[in-house]
Amino acid sequence: MNLNVLIIYLLAILPFSALAQEQKLTASEINTFKRDMAAQPVVKTLVADFTQFKKVGFVKNDIISTGKFYVKHPDKLAWYYTSPTNYKMIFNDRKIFINEKGKTKTLDLGRSKQFEKISQAIQANLGEGSFDSADFKTTYLQTAHTYIVQLEPSGKEVKKALKQLRLTLDKTTFRILEINIVDPAGGYTKFKLENHKINTRIDDKIFVL
Repeated sequence: MNLNVLIIYLLAILPFSALAQEQKLTASEINTFKRDMAAQPVVKTLVADFTQFKKVGFVKNDIISTGKFYVKHPDKLAWYYTSPTNYKMIFNDRKIFINEKGKTKTLDLGRSKQFEKISQAIQANLGEGSFDSADFKTTYLQTAHTYIVQLEPSGKEVKKALKQLRLTLDKTTFRILEINIVDPAGGYTKFKLENHKINTRIDDKIFVL
């Protein structure tokens, strides 16, 4: 097999190989997943390092950022970006607070269906919620080491801002490993979470600008 034929062969099988790694859960497996999730210790707080990969328009390479992610049950989330620039995005009291280069702005969470649903989905992972919602078509998948909860919005308003939300969870610990947000234009924002700290004290000042 010459090199050109080999390349064509690999290009032909790779998409199918990638798809084969993810399999839909059966109804029985979904029930087991939900039962096992509910049996996990309640997570009151979460702190993790994140790496963000953002695909925008026709830009070839992902834009990569890093920082710290904070969650405090039941309704506080914060992304503290530290590289390449300092940037803060905080979800608190049904509002989104953003600080960029010293300038602060506030958005009503209820008016941003995309952020509202993302917030709700992440909170569901903390052990007291459910991923099933009338606002989403929920698909449960798995690989050898992870569960994947795939959420596709059903409402027209949410569809305008969000095509798909995917949460990847560790099969053993049920911790969120990745959050992948796909927009209607085909761009995406993926957060990879590492170094999780569960139920440690988080000062409320973290969620205030």
